[in-house]
Amino acid sequence: MVSAQDAQKAAAKLDFAIPAGHENDYIELLKKTDDACRAVLAIEDYKPKPYLDKFPRGDVHLPQENPLKAWAWRCNAGGAEGILSGKTVVLKDTVCMAGVPLLFGTNAFENYTPDMDATVVTRILENGGRIIGKAACENFSHGASSSSSPYGPVENPYATGFSCGGSSSGCGGLIGSGAADMGIGGDQGGSIRIPASLCGIVGLKPTFGLVPYTGVLSSEAASDHAGPMARTVLDTAALLEAIAGYDGLDDRQLGAPSDAKYVDKLLAGRAGGIKGMKIGVLLEAMELEALAPSVKKVFLLAVERLKDLGAEVQDVSIPLHKVAPSLLHVVNKFGSGGTRQGRQVGRRGVYVNDYWNQLLPWNQDKYDKAKFFVSGTAMSSEYGWANYPTAYGRAMNIARQLSDDFDKQLASFDAIIMPTVPQPARRHIRPDSTPLEWAKHAPGITAYTGATNLTGHPALSIPIGKVPCMEEDIQSVSDREIRLPVGMMLVGKLWDEATLLKIGDALESSGDWQTVTV
Repeated sequence: MVSAQDAQKAAAKLDFAIPAGHENDYIELLKKTDDACRAVLAIEDYKPKPYLDKFPRGDVHLPQENPLKAWAWRCNAGGAEGILSGKTVVLKDTVCMAGVPLLFGTNAFENYTPDMDATVVTRILENGGRIIGKAACENFSHGASSSSSPYGPVENPYATGFSCGGSSSGCGGLIGSGAADMGIGGDQGGSIRIPASLCGIVGLKPTFGLVPYTGVLSSEAASDHAGPMARTVLDTAALLEAIAGYDGLDDRQLGAPSDAKYVDKLLAGRAGGIKGMKIGVLLEAMELEALAPSVKKVFLLAVERLKDLGAEVQDVSIPLHKVAPSLLHVVNKFGSGGTRQGRQVGRRGVYVNDYWNQLLPWNQDKYDKAKFFVSGTAMSSEYGWANYPTAYGRAMNIARQLSDDFDKQLASFDAIIMPTVPQPARRHIRPDSTPLEWAKHAPGITAYTGATNLTGHPALSIPIGKVPCMEEDIQSVSDREIRLPVGMMLVGKLWDEATLLKIGDALESSGDWQTVTV
């Protein structure tokens, strides 16, 4: 029942004084809203039905052995024949799989198990993949480190004590260590490509909308991407082929092709190689202050390998790329902060309402468990909307200009390249670190990846070599023997994942990246 106090509370949040004599009018208006909400909530929610009879879920359990802390849950589902036959697949713990608990990387609340399958889950099973579990991710899928999972820091497969990157940290650790062949990651600012780079695997953020986001928990709808992670480019192509295409539910997919044969194109293109292809090195990326000299050196060695393979490589400039971190900050903070309050609007798709029903409302205990990336974003969102209400819209408009700038250059180039991450994996964030120390950890980690979340262009990270850990991360003499993976990121034309896969495959085939060290 709507009361006068309810009306006054709503007005106060708007800084609006109800005119004298109109109180009852506004109470009656709110009663209409109350009635409409109750009517909607009385109807059974709509969700796609999972194929439990065809693809039963067995052996659902918390793993006893979890050396990298990279597993969230284990399960076993599969059995069909298809392009993924014989492959084991893990899902970032943002992906709904009926009957398998979903944490969203947090212990802010417990005991949530989806009763629907994400579209990507159905497509993996139909194409012969065997799903063997959920991979740990960062708290509420937020953060580029691997320090905020409730199980503890996810360990880098190449060096204990070092980050896997985030937020698809568990996917990076499990695939990089060989515990799984491939996985589905999620990417709002680099969360597929950063773990791929730091864990020595391949990761692809597809063109915005190519892979349906149906049944994957959202952070910010304008930058949400789901995509494949694997140890080889060919496996990445196979997983992309299995999951890509319009599903009739996610309106972000309008215009997405549904019959791209990525594997056939990749295999057919091997004979011709990449001779004569034009590749641009982004000048702004090479000027970043946070770029480690060791990463730059390995990257330039990979550039020489591309030249040896017959590619024409030259510098290219997109000045607005330098502003991308600020654009992404506004879009991500303003957008994901509202999403986590349950304010999901503007999309015609399937909303995972039961998750938010169990989480909301927030309280101090939940924020404490969610860690500083989440509470900091919540604060930034509230502050930003209150003080700069048009900043989000401005950032989105400027992102369109950045997209146009990429398109202009890609009209002359087959791909634009840069390092994926400016530094190798850093040590985990110390447990006693302050909110500001969390924010300053691994400077520039999304400086290269974030732009294409805004523009929507496909971006592929491929391992190209190993480098020593950063000098400030050395704690013992033996640490000087550590060698950590480095990735190269290739950005391509919209819907042209095939070209990126071809270039990546050629580079991968040209030599063992693990032997390239400095």
